Order: sequence, then structure tokens, then C-alpha cells
Amino acid sequence: MTWYCPGSAMSNTAYGARGMRCPNSMSAPELPRDGAARHPRDGTSRAAKGGLDRRALDHLLGFMTSLADARLRKAFSAHMNGLKLRPVEFSILALLSTNQRVTQKKLCLALDTPAPNLVVILTRLQERGLLRRVRSNEDRREQHVELTEEGRRLADEAHALSLTMEAEALSVLTAGEQLLLFELLRKIAGGR
Repeated sequence: MTWYCPGSAMSNTAYGARGMRCPNSMSAPELPRDGAARHPRDGTSRAAKGGLDRRALDHLLGFMTSLADARLRKAFSAHMNGLKLRPVEFSILALLSTNQRVTQKKLCLALDTPAPNLVVILTRLQERGLLRRVRSNEDRREQHVELTEEGRRLADEAHALSLTMEAEALSVLTAGEQLLLFELLRKIAGGR
């Protein structure tokens, strides 16, 4: 069972469906009749956590990214717990530390977060003394969000911890695989 893209050397004997050409996404693998979970590349048995056969899900990008996300969230919690930062709060501090004249609308777009949710998060960070909202001198209807000195200090500390966290999380990949992973994820995310 293979799929083949004419004009390329690409084929997939593990996931493709018979007669399928150049799929936009991987097809569900055909499950062996003996009930043994097989690794898609080498046919060896796959022991999934919990002892369950996951082959019916392993071809789904959403499932695999959710497993990776769970692992990364645990790593984030382990590294950032002392700073009392949630992932979205870390992201806001990082964006504010590297950008000027940031509005709430720009933050909403950058983080793909609804405005009401962002307001709650910004208020929480402001109450912690990490940021302030300032009216624009050019357009009084517009508010800029900026870091306080304490917010900048925390953003710098969190950034340093994030480098260690990412290095540990990505250590299972080669440098080339890391670059490819980020390139492909950016493409799927729509160039964000």
C-alpha cells in the first residue's frame, strides 16, 4: 500500500491508502489483523502509554500535536513555576519586551486570543505590577500596553528559562529536524 507523488521521490508505505495520490493529509493506516501495534516505519511493536493501541489516532496531526503540547506544558510548568507565569502570560511579556507601541488589538491578533479574554489577562498582569496601559498621545482612543521595570525584569528572567526549557524539550531532534519542525508548524499556522 503506497502513495506516490509524480515528479518526486516521495512515497509512504505506512500511511497511504491504495491508489491515493499526493494526499493533503495522511490517511489512517491499515491495521494488522493480528492485533499487534506496529511502528509505521519498521513494523516493530509500538507500546503506547496506557497500553492502548493508538494507531487509529497516530496519523492525526491534532492528536500528535496535543500529545506534544501536553509534554511541553509540563516542561513549561516545571521551568516557570517559580515565576508564577502561565504560557499566555509569558507570551505577552515576551511580545511586550521586543515590541513598542503595542495595542491590545495587536496582542489579540498576535496571540489569536479574543479581546475579552485578553483584557482579563492584562488586568491580572497589571495588578501584579508587570505592565501598564497608557493612552496614546496621537490617538486618545488607543491604549498602548507596556512593561514596567518589574515586568521587564521578569520577562528577561522568563526568556532565559525558556531557552533552557526549549533546549531540553527539543533535545530529541537534530538541529535540522528542529528547523524543519518550526518551518512546517509556521506553514500550518498560516505564516504566524
